[in-house]
Amino acid sequence: MSQLDQPTHKRVSIHWIKAILAAAESLGINANAIQEKVNITLDLDRNEPAYLSLDQTQDIWEAAETLSGHEFFGLRMGQNVRPSYFHAVAYVAMTSANLFEAFKSFQRYMPLISEGAILSMSHEQNRIWVEYTPVPDYKAFSRHQHESVMALLLAFSRWLLGDESVTPIEVKFATDTGPGSWEYQQVFGVTPRFSQNITAMEFEKAVLQRPLKESDAGLHTLHRAHADQLLAAHSNTSWKAKVIKTLVESGHYHMTREQVANKLNVSTRTLQRRLQQENTNFIDVMDEQRRVKAEELIIKTDRSLKQIAEDLGFAESSTFYRACHRWFDCTPNELRQSHTS
Repeated sequence: MSQLDQPTHKRVSIHWIKAILAAAESLGINANAIQEKVNITLDLDRNEPAYLSLDQTQDIWEAAETLSGHEFFGLRMGQNVRPSYFHAVAYVAMTSANLFEAFKSFQRYMPLISEGAILSMSHEQNRIWVEYTPVPDYKAFSRHQHESVMALLLAFSRWLLGDESVTPIEVKFATDTGPGSWEYQQVFGVTPRFSQNITAMEFEKAVLQRPLKESDAGLHTLHRAHADQLLAAHSNTSWKAKVIKTLVESGHYHMTREQVANKLNVSTRTLQRRLQQENTNFIDVMDEQRRVKAEELIIKTDRSLKQIAEDLGFAESSTFYRACHRWFDCTPNELRQSHTS
């Protein structure tokens, strides 16, 4: 796989890439054929790399559209939307109070899905426009990309509300139309207008104020805190922050330097060099994150110390105990007791 060691390029989540490939596979196109066409190798089971460049994503889009030969590939993708394509953002949206708050979540956390577009909302009396604005690096967005986002936003909205009858007042596209209008009518319930100055959907304000079927204030607070943590790390361009984000997202501390490098779409050597430029190294970053997680698990949970050691990637409990002495100047038992007495 060609590695992109250019952090200034916009990034797109592997989860969004999987949505493109899933749409292609639904039309009989093997995902491996698309990867071969654009000279990219992905580990979709491990979600590696975690992000691709926007231009790599554009290449995948083009290959998927070409190989499928489907005139409405974008609409097909949008209709097959799954919450997993939005990763952590989906949980924030699902547990929001209403559809308006769910869209606000997509606005805020859009960079976790793709840095190549902006989602915004504008009010017009008792109506609200939800607008999609591509922000390409070098390669323009296709008609299919515009159509996929509008279709999936509507499909996801219907799923969030548990109501397949939800229909926008109006749909606009900044692109030319595909052949015929029947397919658009089937997807949106209205015939869109094309070659407009924006790509957007208009809803009655009352529709966006409807409560969601999975709304849960307590869970929403937890999911939002997690998404905020991911967004803060994502927005921080330091390589140390990127490594920490990768470890946090993995949910465990067994990852090797090579595995983290693969997640970040760079070579192991490049990762080492970038961390050295920030006066740190992979071992020190991993050690610090293990220390933080160890303190949290020892003090705030009742998990056995053996299980905590395994969670943190220690093969032997004795190694974990020595690490705790180095971190806290006491044994893990003493640390736990000092916070329960």
